[in-house]
Amino acid sequence: MAISLISPGVKITEQDLVSSSSSLAATAGAFAGMFRWGSIDLPQLVLNEAELVAEFGKPKSTNVVDFLSAANFLSYAAPLYVVRSANNTAKNATSEATTGSGTAGTGVLIKNKDVYETTASFDNGPWAARYAGEIGNSLKVSICPSAAAWQSTLTGTFTVAIGTTAVVGSGSAANTELIPGDLFVAGGKSIRVASITNATHFTLESAHTTGVTAGSSAVRRWEFYGEFTAAPGTSIYGAGVNAVNDELHIVVVDEDSVITGAKNTVLEKFEGLSKGSDAKASEGGTNYYKDIINNQSKWIYWTDHDSAGSNWGNTLVGTTYTAVTTPKNYSLAGGNDGGALTDGDRTTSYSYIADENSVPATLIVAGQASATVANYIISEICEVRKDCIACISPLRANVVNNAGSEVSAIETWAGTVTRSTYAFADSNWKYQYDKYNDTYVYVPCNPDTAGVMSRNDVLRESWLSPAGPANGVMNNVVKLAWNPNQTARDALYKVAVNPIYTQIGRGTLLFGDKTFFLKNTSLNRINVRRLFIDIQKTIADAARNVLFDQNDESTRVNFVNNVTPYLRAVQARRGLQAFRVVCDSSNNPDEVVSNNEFICDIFIQPIRSVNFVQLNFVSVRGSANFTEIAA
Repeated sequence: MAISLISPGVKITEQDLVSSSSSLAATAGAFAGMFRWGSIDLPQLVLNEAELVAEFGKPKSTNVVDFLSAANFLSYAAPLYVVRSANNTAKNATSEATTGSGTAGTGVLIKNKDVYETTASFDNGPWAARYAGEIGNSLKVSICPSAAAWQSTLTGTFTVAIGTTAVVGSGSAANTELIPGDLFVAGGKSIRVASITNATHFTLESAHTTGVTAGSSAVRRWEFYGEFTAAPGTSIYGAGVNAVNDELHIVVVDEDSVITGAKNTVLEKFEGLSKGSDAKASEGGTNYYKDIINNQSKWIYWTDHDSAGSNWGNTLVGTTYTAVTTPKNYSLAGGNDGGALTDGDRTTSYSYIADENSVPATLIVAGQASATVANYIISEICEVRKDCIACISPLRANVVNNAGSEVSAIETWAGTVTRSTYAFADSNWKYQYDKYNDTYVYVPCNPDTAGVMSRNDVLRESWLSPAGPANGVMNNVVKLAWNPNQTARDALYKVAVNPIYTQIGRGTLLFGDKTFFLKNTSLNRINVRRLFIDIQKTIADAARNVLFDQNDESTRVNFVNNVTPYLRAVQARRGLQAFRVVCDSSNNPDEVVSNNEFICDIFIQPIRSVNFVQLNFVSVRGSANFTEIAA
């Protein structure tokens, strides 16, 4: 049998020889959905719910079902690869347009760093939020580009009455020398400037407790003066090549308290960066402010030089950089979370999970997927990769507020979804508390069925059934959308939908272990399907060590000697009843060897799970002999 590979590789074939009338530790999951922050269409590994919030933001009512789907899986035992999905109405908040008047921008969509790096230019001013979303509208970027911007003596004199916020100047130029946020230093106090009326009148954020007598001079300081050790000037590296005034300081602030809960909280600061494109730090590596921001900031991208910095970005040698003598503040705006996701948006995002090398997940969480999206996950990801399971649930409308019609609705839904042993369907949605919005919400149960499997992998084995009162208990359930009785569970099982129901005293349980497949083979049970996934993955990894080895009997014997102990270990851990490994001249004749091919046949006899129990109770007379009756 020809292998039919073009370049060197390992080909796996599978044949189910078991037909009748009837370890992956810390398994990773994968999920694509709507979030309010973070890279779009770029898988990110998340370990727990706290990291999910940090990477993708707290949910609003518009995306809470997707957020809780990810959080529910993480509540079990495994990490999760998360892909943020969004449509083109999502926008990164930006600063002013380069041709504008200095007002905040209208937003631009920068999906992720790959998109940023391949975009030639942006017409949205110097800064953009790192990610699309309304959260970016809370960001402010402040730069101090010179020693004069760091601190300067104000023109004229000033008067402030005790206990007031109004400042009156004489011969002053407040409207050109001050900006809101600057520190007004006079009378032994340093108070932030709230607003500026004109050249001779401005207002402080808090009352001056000692007052400033008429005719007093004052100093203006950059509002983040206290965050840094010294004013920006000329860097050591710049001075060595005769550059002048190449340094600047940058601060990123939560201006509106959306991120931290406190207004004007400093999120990150960068001291002594250089305006020179070839600048180097003292410890080596770049010190160019554009590169430092793009490589190190968690909140913003650089998108242009400030319009006043006419030669910023030039090389250092002999350059005197434009002296911008006042701080520059940029309040970002125009950020948008994006509208409701279409099936196309979701399938596009799930496509980034298709590569098993970049996303080594074995459980794909479908969340609130439509049949279209579920079919894509099953057919284009799981059936192609053959190393993962799609966990799917019926539509919300099938089970929520659909009393008496749940079974027929689920049967109809099941008829629209691709049948596969690489899919696992459940029957329910659950009602749970949403602590982020202080309400209750229905969420599909497939993140929990995937979570139960991951917990089973960690505590037991992937080839043992994850269902039942011992192994299939689900987390965070207030109530189910419906609680199927035995008749309903029987009907669901006939169409390969695994019931989830609440049993008094035992909790909410996954009560089935069928794959989403109607033909009666060993692979219509999830424990057998995942046994084969585990064995195939492990033995395929071992087979890669055979590539380019000598194609002779010694190599074949060594390979069998490597595979056999592994399969014995699986057998000892109740994964299979029996196995046989054949890799010799019988399946590697001269014509196979001459084609540079290597064939190993592995026969597996899996162990089935118990799905049906019959207990026979017999009432006997008092003088009966139990041994005789049993015989």
